[in-house]
Amino acid sequence: MPNDQKCPICRSPVPVSDRYPNYVCDECFVRATDEEGRSLSFSNVSLSGGFAALYRDTHEERDSHICYIDEVRCWADEAHFGGIVIQPLAEEVDAAE
Repeated sequence: MPNDQKCPICRSPVPVSDRYPNYVCDECFVRATDEEGRSLSFSNVSLSGGFAALYRDTHEERDSHICYIDEVRCWADEAHFGGIVIQPLAEEVDAAE
């Protein structure tokens, strides 16, 4: 198990996660946008989980898990024990290496 991990977007240190080895840091998380640059927020649907993506400006729901952070295509989803996790798509991680 690695003893250090970095945000794949900004390279800042983040707590190590075996389950999510490429999750983005909180600072990058809040910069998520759609493909047109509209700011997004994410949440669980209820206490039992689920996933919702909303536009920050209108609070209308977005029917997609795809988001962009600094032009890196990412996938936002419900985390294993609740909350939301964002990770770059595999092809984005491969291209950066």
